[in-house]
Formats: sequence, C-alpha cells, structure tokens
Amino acid sequence: MLLVQPVSGIDPSVLALVQLGPAIGAGLTFAIFRGRLAPLLPSAVPRRQVVAHLVLALAACLLYWGVLVVTLLVQGEPLEGMHATAGVPFALLLLTYLVGAAGEEIGWRGMLQPLLENRFSLLVASIVTGLVWGVWHVQIFTEGPVVIVGFLLATVALSVLMGHFGRGTVRQRVALATLVHWLVNVALLLTLGDRHSTPGGTVANAIAALVTTAVFMAMFAAAQRKRGKSALVARRTQDVAA
Repeated sequence: MLLVQPVSGIDPSVLALVQLGPAIGAGLTFAIFRGRLAPLLPSAVPRRQVVAHLVLALAACLLYWGVLVVTLLVQGEPLEGMHATAGVPFALLLLTYLVGAAGEEIGWRGMLQPLLENRFSLLVASIVTGLVWGVWHVQIFTEGPVVIVGFLLATVALSVLMGHFGRGTVRQRVALATLVHWLVNVALLLTLGDRHSTPGGTVANAIAALVTTAVFMAMFAAAQRKRGKSALVARRTQDVAA
C-alpha cells in the first residue's frame, strides 16, 4: 500500500492507503475461510447496550479532546484549528478521515479482536490488537524511540478502551470503533495537523489516550463491583426467603 500511494496521486495526509489494508485483509480472510470463521464471530447485543456504550464512547472522546488540548497548551504547542490540507477543504478531510478509520476498524475491531477473544480475555485481546494496530503504522517508526513508544502506548490504550465499548456483532463493533477512531484522528488534525508524529505530538496523544482509558476503565470496574454486590444481595435475599 505504501508503494501504491505515490502512484495513486492521493496525498497521504488526506488519505493514507495503508489504512485500507486491514479491511482488505479482513475481507479476503473471511472470503477464503468463511466456513471456519463465521461460527467464531460474536453475536449481537441488545440495542440498549449499544446506545449506552455509544454515549460513553462520545463522553470518552470529549475527555480525550480536553486532555489533548490541555497537554499541548502546557507543552507550548500551537493549536492548528480547522484548515485545508494538500489543497483539500476541511469538510472533505472529515470524510476521508472517516473512510480511513473505517478501513482500519473493519480489520482491527471487526475481525482481529473478536477472533482473539475466542482464546484470550477481553483485556489481553484488546492489548494484542492495539499492538498490531500500532506496528501497522511502521512508516512513522523512523521518527525515533519517543515516537515509537508514545504511539504504541496510545494505540494500546485506545484499543483497550474501544474493546470494552465495542461489543456485539462485527457491524456493531466496527460502527462504534470507527466513530471513536475517527473522532480521535479529527482531534489530532484540529490540534496538531501534520505534527501528530512529532515527539511532542506523540507524547500528548499518548497522555490523552492513557488518561481517558484509565478514567473509563475505573468506571467500568466500579460498575462491575456494583453489579456484583447487587447480585450477591439478591442471592442472599432469595436464600433467606427460601
């Protein structure tokens, strides 16, 4: 895909063709091994759960945006704001960024993570998916160790976050993960522009991703403890009644 990019005439800052690679790979893999893979893919979750997770995902994106902006201001980094890139208007950039996010998420959260969840826990599957997602962007690894470590921390953190938000069928997972991925990329576009792969930009991205994921994972853990206590009280009540 990197070799095709110059031939295509599409500026990579507008749409990096490598973002379509995971979708192409997932599509070919499913077409070839459909009979074996179909039973391993997850079933649907109730619409109410999808809506609840969507609201939480949007809240997480707002927190990510806020932490990112504050971190950049502390670093003394200027904020780009809405701007054209390579002669492409900002409104059209929003569309190409959405296409790129969907191209990646069809492979990552649509195919790779659900299959990993058949053998590993949700957390482990999310971490592995995040590492693969990060290494897929190997083209930025020439920027130095700070960029490499920062970018991998960000992709793993965001993968854990999206892994817990995105449940249900492939379509349900891809839709929510694409939204989060797109909003994160738009945040980077609005704040850093083409400076997102600099050491300062990568560190800010990593901090925003780690803080956001830590906050929402703590919320998930608290909710699980509450549900566990409620279930325990209900069982004890039933035992007493019996």
